Amino acid sequence: MEQAPGTRITMEKQLKSLGKASRAVTRVISVTSGKGGVGKTHTATNLAISLASLGCSVLVLDADLGLANVDVLLNLKPQGTLHDVLKGSLRLDDILLEGPGGISIIPAASGVEELHELRSEEKLLLLEEIERIAYRYDYLLIDTPAGIGSDVMYFNSAAAEVVCVINGEPTSLTDTYALIKVLSTTYGEKNFSVVVNNVADETEAAAAFRKLTRTVERFLKVKVRYLGWVPADGTVRECVMRQQAISADFPSSKASLSLAAIARKVAEQKPEGTVKGGMQFFFRQLLEMTSYGEEASC
Repeated sequence: MEQAPGTRITMEKQLKSLGKASRAVTRVISVTSGKGGVGKTHTATNLAISLASLGCSVLVLDADLGLANVDVLLNLKPQGTLHDVLKGSLRLDDILLEGPGGISIIPAASGVEELHELRSEEKLLLLEEIERIAYRYDYLLIDTPAGIGSDVMYFNSAAAEVVCVINGEPTSLTDTYALIKVLSTTYGEKNFSVVVNNVADETEAAAAFRKLTRTVERFLKVKVRYLGWVPADGTVRECVMRQQAISADFPSSKASLSLAAIARKVAEQKPEGTVKGGMQFFFRQLLEMTSYGEEASC
C-alpha cells in the first residue's frame, strides 16, 4: 500500500533512492530571500515537487531550525524533530518525511536553537546526519530562513547554487540586494539566480528583475541569472490556507505551470562554476564556517 504524504519513509525506499542517486553528484541549491513574506517556502517546496515530476529524487531541508515551516505548509506530521536528532534519541532516518509528489523532507522543529548557538558536537552530529541522507538524492533544496542572519549566510554560502525569491515590492528588492551584497563581499559568492514571485504578469516580473540587477551590477561584481516568474494566483492562497501543495494538487494552475517551467530550466542548466561543486563541498564547508565563527567570537 502506498504511504500517505507525511508518513516516515521506509528503509526500503531509502535504499532504492540511494542506488539511484549514486550515479551523479547531488546538486545543492539554497532557496532564500532578503525578507519574509515573499513566498520563499512555497516556492522551494513546489519547485521540489516540480523537479520530482521530471523523474528526479529531491530532498528538502527546512533550514529554519527554530521555526518549522515546510511541514506546516504541507500539513505533514513529523514523527520526531531535529531536536530529537541533536539529543541523539533519533537518527535522521527516523524523522525523514515523504511529502507530496514523492519528495523527501527533513523537517525543522520549533524551539530548537539556531545553528550558530549549537555546540560544536551538535553541529557535527547534525551535519553528518544530513550528509549521510542527502547523498541519496539528485537534489538537495535548502529552504533557508529569510534575511541576512548568520544561519542564512551559513547555508547560502555553502550551497553550490543560490536562488533568490523576490517580488515587485521595493522592500523585497532592497533586502535582496543587501543579501547578495553580504554573500558576495563577505563570503565570495559570485553567481545568483532569481525567481520573481506573485506578480501580475511577465512585464511586472521583468521590471522587478531589472531594478534588482541594475543596482547589483552597478555596485557588485556578481552574475545574476533570471530563472523565471510565478504569477499571482488565487489558487496559491487557497492551497496555503488548506495546507496543500499547488504543484501536486493543482498542476494545471497558472502558478504550477510557471513553477514547472522554472524546474525544467533548473534541470537543463548546469551550475555556474565548479569551486563549490556540490555535496562533496557543502557540509565540509558549512562545518568549517561554523567552527571559524566560534573561533572568531572567542
